[in-house]
Amino acid sequence: MAKKDSPKKGIKTDEGTGKKKKGSGMSVRLFLVLIIILSAVFLSTAIFLFLGLMPTFVAFFVDRSRKKRKCVTVGAMNLAGCMPFLMELWTTDHTFARALDLLLDPVAITLIYSAAGIGYFLDWFIAVVVSGYMYQRGVARAKSIKKYQEELVERWGIGITNTVPLDPEGFPINQQPPRL
Repeated sequence: MAKKDSPKKGIKTDEGTGKKKKGSGMSVRLFLVLIIILSAVFLSTAIFLFLGLMPTFVAFFVDRSRKKRKCVTVGAMNLAGCMPFLMELWTTDHTFARALDLLLDPVAITLIYSAAGIGYFLDWFIAVVVSGYMYQRGVARAKSIKKYQEELVERWGIGITNTVPLDPEGFPINQQPPRL
């Protein structure tokens, strides 16, 4: 259902019902505050993840779909690429300098961003495969409907196709009665 602004400014309502939409504004604010506090406590992890997950942030802002499928796919693969280096950061020296060393390592950043690239590829490939499957399914359904229509015309006559010429009074011209 489409959402529209109610007469009270800033309050979203469901169209037709007039009821207030249950918002998640408070939970989003609480989540952001929690993220900020955790980022301050675990600064080296936050910096590493912020720079390592850049392709995910780009995918989030580029993806216009409602469910953010591309962001989820790229984010999962990007996080998987970050995990070995993040585990190394956690198990060795958990400092800001170590996080920057890991990020400035060409092999590490290449692997992290390549994993995100694989996420983009998976999103594209799955979309192509699914659209091809849906197209073929539609073609098969259209053939099935066409065959069924031909059977109906064969059984009931041309009069059911709505292509019979009519006289000015609306009666069919030169039509044979249907076979029973």
